[in-house]
Amino acid sequence: MEENRFFKLVWRFNGLIISVAGVLAIGMLIFFSYKLLTTLTRERNTRNTVNIEENTEIRENWRLGTILAVDNAKTLIIPLHSNQRFEGSYYNKAASSTRNYLFINTDTFKEKWLFDHTNYLIERSDRLKQGDRNSKEPVIAILYQLVKLDSDQDNRLSAADLSTIAITRPDGSDYKELITEVQSITNHIVLNETELFLFYKKDNASYSAIINLKKGQVMKTNQVPAIGSERRI
Repeated sequence: MEENRFFKLVWRFNGLIISVAGVLAIGMLIFFSYKLLTTLTRERNTRNTVNIEENTEIRENWRLGTILAVDNAKTLIIPLHSNQRFEGSYYNKAASSTRNYLFINTDTFKEKWLFDHTNYLIERSDRLKQGDRNSKEPVIAILYQLVKLDSDQDNRLSAADLSTIAITRPDGSDYKELITEVQSITNHIVLNETELFLFYKKDNASYSAIINLKKGQVMKTNQVPAIGSERRI
């Protein structure tokens, strides 16, 4: 009798352990299924991307960014950002980007947009001055890298597309395009008040260029030589 009672207790204990383990397994399955579902359906955010898909409903919000001051605050520069929201195949997407710049003359209160449209992606803009970023030297010009066309035909303007290098004066005037079909700007340094030394990549090769900042012209360009017989920088 005692032995049968012992085996009954063991059997009941094992049954209880199995039941608890089953409940825990079901709970873990529900938890991980929920986490997987929320991961797959949550909104995906991308930066420096503009959706130009024609057959997609795009909700676009606009906002002005942080004010930048140049020329002893005589000129204020304010970026115009867009935030697009649209539906993907099974989740929502959001894409943010810079689409224009507003220039304000604080003496005359005259306001001027860099472009009279918002069709481009402004991938980067650099205020050019002698010295490092903390230099107190005045801004000589502004360098831009723009994506104007969907070169890879994915219905997006992004860093994957070929871009255009352009330049303006510090107040946004005298806009000039310098180099087209560029893959990326590698680096640059202001040599003096009139010259910019620029490294960029085009056609999977590296190039250097001297740009006259006053005239807004490329004065000289060279392809960086290969290392050995084939390898390129």
